Amino acid sequence: MDDKDDAPELTRDRMRKARRGRDMLPEPVLAQFRRGPGRPTADNPKVPVSIRLDKDVVDHFKATGEGWQTRINSILREATTDRAQDAKPARPALKRPA
Repeated sequence: MDDKDDAPELTRDRMRKARRGRDMLPEPVLAQFRRGPGRPTADNPKVPVSIRLDKDVVDHFKATGEGWQTRINSILREATTDRAQDAKPARPALKRPA
């Protein structure tokens, strides 16, 4: 077995002569490496938070597989929607005599 390295030594002279791939490669090859615009901006972006939950609660959701954080978000959203529907109108503050 030959352990000899096939790559030529990278000298200052070689670096001076080096060219960028986009200057040397044909367009069809370069097109394969172009990236798209990425993920579109969300209408309602998520906000990263830190929250402490009981281990058994986290284990339960993790056991449901990928997307467990999204499922927690859905349950919390549903709870806030239910709460908003059940909420009574706020009473005006009582005025205390001076």
